[in-house]
Amino acid sequence: MTEGIRFEVYDTDAGWRWRLRIDSLVLNPSKETFSSPDQARAAVNRVRAAASVVEDLPEQQFNGTHAGDHVTDVQCATVDVAGQYEWVLTADGDVLARSTSAYETESGALTAATEFCTYASVTETVFIFRNQDQPSSFDVGSTSILAALRSLATLPIRGFKHRRALQKIDTRIVVSGIRGKSSTTRRLDDVLRRRGNDTLTKITGNQPHLIHNGGVVPLNREGPRTTLYENIDVFREYVPKLAKYAPDDVAIFENQGITEYTTRLINESFLDPHVIVLTNIRRDHQDTLGETRADIARSFAKAIPPSTHVVCGEQHPIIYEYLEREVTAVGSTIEQVAIPEEHQGLLGAETVHAVNHTLTAVGEPPVPDDEIRTYLKQIQPKWTTVPNGLVFNAAEVNDVESTEAVRQALENSDCITPFVFLRPDRRGRTASFVSYFDHLADRGIIDVGYVMGSDSAVFVNETTCGVTEIDSDADPGAVLDRLLDRDRPVILMGNTVDEFMRELDAEIESRAQRRFLVDRPRGSPAA
Repeated sequence: MTEGIRFEVYDTDAGWRWRLRIDSLVLNPSKETFSSPDQARAAVNRVRAAASVVEDLPEQQFNGTHAGDHVTDVQCATVDVAGQYEWVLTADGDVLARSTSAYETESGALTAATEFCTYASVTETVFIFRNQDQPSSFDVGSTSILAALRSLATLPIRGFKHRRALQKIDTRIVVSGIRGKSSTTRRLDDVLRRRGNDTLTKITGNQPHLIHNGGVVPLNREGPRTTLYENIDVFREYVPKLAKYAPDDVAIFENQGITEYTTRLINESFLDPHVIVLTNIRRDHQDTLGETRADIARSFAKAIPPSTHVVCGEQHPIIYEYLEREVTAVGSTIEQVAIPEEHQGLLGAETVHAVNHTLTAVGEPPVPDDEIRTYLKQIQPKWTTVPNGLVFNAAEVNDVESTEAVRQALENSDCITPFVFLRPDRRGRTASFVSYFDHLADRGIIDVGYVMGSDSAVFVNETTCGVTEIDSDADPGAVLDRLLDRDRPVILMGNTVDEFMRELDAEIESRAQRRFLVDRPRGSPAA
C-alpha cells in the first residue's frame, strides 16, 4: 500500500470500528464498536484531538473547535500491569486509546505512546466498506433501460436545476490528474471540515463514497457502469442539506473522468469548480487520454473551463509550460506547486504541498509546516516484512512512472521480483508494463517476472525478459509463496481492482500482522 500511516474506519459484523494502520500493520484497533461510521469517525477525531494536545498542538481544529477545547483533561500515561507497562490515552475521564501489548520498561511504553500521538495528531482517515450496500448508502444509476431513457428525457430541466444548485455552494474544488487524487481529496476534506466548514466530498475508485460533514455515505452504483449523471443526483440530494448550516459550504469532488471529454464534461457541466487541483501528469489511461505524457497533458489542459484557477502539481518544466500556456489561453489562471528543496524527490510531495496552495487559493490559511512534513513522512513507502521476505504492494499507483518512483524510494530495491496484474480495459497500461519489465531487466534489477490477468500470454510473448504466466485460478497464498521463493523483495504492480488482488493483499496483511505480533520484542515502540 502507498497510503502509509492512516486511521481506518471500517465495518464489522458487530458494528463500526477504527484502527490506526502503518502500511500492512494494524497498530491500534478501537476497543469498542459503534453503530455508524459517523460515530466511529467522531471517536477518531477525539483521539486525534487528544493526541494533538499531547503533541503540544492545541490549536489544531476539529469541527471548528481547537483541540484544547475539543477535549479536556488529556492524559497520556503508563500503567503498571503485573510488572509490565502499558500506555493509555484518556480525555475527560474516558479511555480513548491504549497500547495493544505490554512493555518490559516504562520508557518503552512512553516511547510507544509518543509515537502513537505523533502519528494520530495529523494523519488522515480512510473509510473501508466490506459492502457498498450499507443502510446509509446513496443509490445512483439504474439497471432499467426505461429508467435510463426517462433520465435522458428529463436531462434539460435537470441540467438547469443542477446549475442553479451549484451556484448555492460557496466554494467548489475539483481534484484531477493521474496519481494522488483520492488522498489529496481526503486531505482537503479533513482540513476544511476540521476548521468548521460545511463540507461535501466525493471519493471515487474501488469504494466510491461521499463524506458529508465527516459522515460517510457509500455510493451504491446500481447500473452496469459508472455514469457522470450521478453527480446531478448527489447535488440534488445534498445542496439543500448544505444550505441548512451557517458555515461556508465547500464541495470537494474527485474527477472520475478518464477521457478528455468526460473530464471536461465534469469540470464544465457537472461541477463548475472555482479551483481545479491537477495533481500530476503520468502515463496512464493511454487508451483514452493519449499515448504520451504530452498527449495526456493536452487532454487535461483542454478540460479546464474558463475563469477557473488551477493548482498544478506537475513539476516537469516543459509540461508545466505547456499547461500554463493552454490554461491562460482560455482565460483561466494557473500556479505551480512549489516544493521546498528539503522535500524534492520525496514521493507524493507535489500532492501534499498542493493542499496549502489550494487552501490559499480559496482564502483559507495554510496548514503548518510541521503538519506538511508529517504528511510527507507518513506516505513514504516502506517494505512490509512477512515470513521469508519483504513485499510492497505498489499496484494502487497503476502507472509505470509512479511504480518506478515507488521502487526507487524503497530501500534495497536494486534487485526485486515483480508481479503485475493486468486488466482487460487497460490495454495501454499493459503495453507500458511490457516496456517497464524490459527496462528493469536491461538494468539488472530483475532476472524474472510474473504476470497474471487479462492478456497474460501476450504479455509473456512481448517481453524480452523471462516472465512466467500465473494461472487465473491460482491461490493467493501459493502465489505469494512462489514470489518469495526467489529470495528477493517482491513488488506488486499494475491493478488492484480484482478479487484476486484483494485476497493477495489480505494474505500479505495477515502474514505481516502475525509476524509482527510473534516476533516483536517486548518494549518495541511500534504499538
